Amino acid sequence: MGSAIQGSDSVVPMIFTYHKIGHQFELGITTVRRQAFGAHLDLLTGLGLEFLTASETDTSPHPVKQIAITFDDGYESVFSDAYAEMKPRGVSGTVFPVVGSVGDYNKWDVQLSRRPFKHLTWRQLSELSAAGFEVGSHTLSHRDLTRLDPKMLRRELSESRAILEDHLGTGVTAVSYPFGRFSRRVIEEALEAGYTRGFTSFPRSAADPMAIGRMTVYSIDGASSLRRKLGLAPGYRFECLKNRVIARLALGTTLVKR
Repeated sequence: MGSAIQGSDSVVPMIFTYHKIGHQFELGITTVRRQAFGAHLDLLTGLGLEFLTASETDTSPHPVKQIAITFDDGYESVFSDAYAEMKPRGVSGTVFPVVGSVGDYNKWDVQLSRRPFKHLTWRQLSELSAAGFEVGSHTLSHRDLTRLDPKMLRRELSESRAILEDHLGTGVTAVSYPFGRFSRRVIEEALEAGYTRGFTSFPRSAADPMAIGRMTVYSIDGASSLRRKLGLAPGYRFECLKNRVIARLALGTTLVKR
């Protein structure tokens, strides 16, 4: 393994989040072109990092020697484009599908493309799981969990986990909070539902296994941005701020799509 990355100690562990991979046009910045994604993987493998699933990462502070690649929302491009780039490189990751949208088109988000984006099917999720991918929950309908009443909160967390386990035949212990939003009540309900790892969309230093920070990668991010995100180049705090600002802008979805 290569030298440890001696970057900022603000994020432990280093987990990257992607959404869509491919060439379908959208007005937003969450679609990373497949060629660019392949270049990202080459950069990370070239650094000698060990690739883990999200739940395998160590939450204790240490120099970055590991990387986890995660995919929120569970779009079909995770299988058709991302997996196609990861498989020949021997890399796996973690996918967090919106369980109520598996096999369907995106109807829960604001449409930023000429045609809606399609989500993974159960067959594709099963194949990813068999190939070593971790599959976690991104809840049933991608609602802001902090705004739900207790009954709806339990349903979003418990039913999504049960459906995943029933279809995949494997345990599901990780949850990605929609919009990165969580609270102590959300964490308590997630634990009650059987989750042991919770992931937000924001970089954060706390080593709470139910509120693990991640760094999102956007279409505007190239090699220099990834190096800053990893702490290999000056500008790590700028990347954290960029991540937080863009993630908060995404909350506009909750105002338009209720």
